[in-house]
Amino acid sequence: MSDDNQRTLLTGNDAVVEGLCCAAGNKRRIVYAGYPITPASEIATRASVIIPRRGGAFIQMEDEIGSIQAAAGAGLTGAIAVTATSGPGFSLMSEGLGFAAMIESPVVCINVQRGGPSTGMPTWMGQGDMMQARWGTHGDRPVIVLVPNSVQETLLLTYEACKLSQKYLIPVALMLDEIIGHMEEPITIPELPPIPSAPDVEIIGKGHRLHRTGLTHDLEMHLPRINPDAQEKLVRYLLDKIKKDAKKIVRYESFGAVEDAEVIIICYGSESRSVRAAVKQARKKKLKVAMVRLITAWPFPKDFIRKLDKKKRVYLVAEINAGQMRIEVERYIKNGTVQGLNLMGGRIHTPGEILEAIEERMSDDN
Repeated sequence: MSDDNQRTLLTGNDAVVEGLCCAAGNKRRIVYAGYPITPASEIATRASVIIPRRGGAFIQMEDEIGSIQAAAGAGLTGAIAVTATSGPGFSLMSEGLGFAAMIESPVVCINVQRGGPSTGMPTWMGQGDMMQARWGTHGDRPVIVLVPNSVQETLLLTYEACKLSQKYLIPVALMLDEIIGHMEEPITIPELPPIPSAPDVEIIGKGHRLHRTGLTHDLEMHLPRINPDAQEKLVRYLLDKIKKDAKKIVRYESFGAVEDAEVIIICYGSESRSVRAAVKQARKKKLKVAMVRLITAWPFPKDFIRKLDKKKRVYLVAEINAGQMRIEVERYIKNGTVQGLNLMGGRIHTPGEILEAIEERMSDDN
């Protein structure tokens, strides 16, 4: 921890571990179970040193399948349970994330995205795992996905991911990308209150004998109940935990006068840093342009997007993939036109490229 005036130079991957420490405080154990993978390996490296010093446990697992399952088990013991990976490992964790949701284990899963598919570009950035974070697991499950765009925000959203996972007893995904994971920025490590366990949650190892299963089960004893009524009741219960509080969970930021804008650029992660610079340049040219940055990819800020859709304008979705979040934006835009500004991975757009795209769209309208 540092005082309010002290600044520390950290990478985004370093900031993840500091966020975990803020969430745990001096009383909660952190259990990190993971398998090293570029560009997320530095999280494991730092965690392996710091977490054991704080009385927690660092476990290098044999693979990502074991990692998510170990974290899911640790979440039921009252620990701050976490794992970190990148695209190929995230694919291997998909079944385990669904299992964690089914047994209501609070797990934080960090994905430092790289270019894909397959092995792709291990040392270069990408944003191609966004729809996998939403839909990767078979079946229906509750989903919270957070996306930072700076080192400071990575720390704060790691803390927030721990808080949300503990509150709703679900796995929460924190979607960095390689640029955010490896960039260095001076940040303040804040004094944040440790995140407590929910008071009415039974914890394995503290006098409770618990049964947890990935099978369809009742909500009282968590014993298997394989019938349509039990499945309906269980899945709706799991989904409604997030659905009923979606408006409280949703976070985004806007830059520029969104109500008057003729072009609104929707973006997230490191791409938003170039977008913000481009919007500044465009506004100096008296162009009516604004930015909306997603901080929660899910729950998606659908009410805000619908509110913007009162007049005809262009929504430019800037992302480093073939157009994954564009699909989500298109669901809620009826009056405007949704277009994509896409790269397949490796780098983000430059501010100049985004400004050129803005001017091209505005000249088309004229």
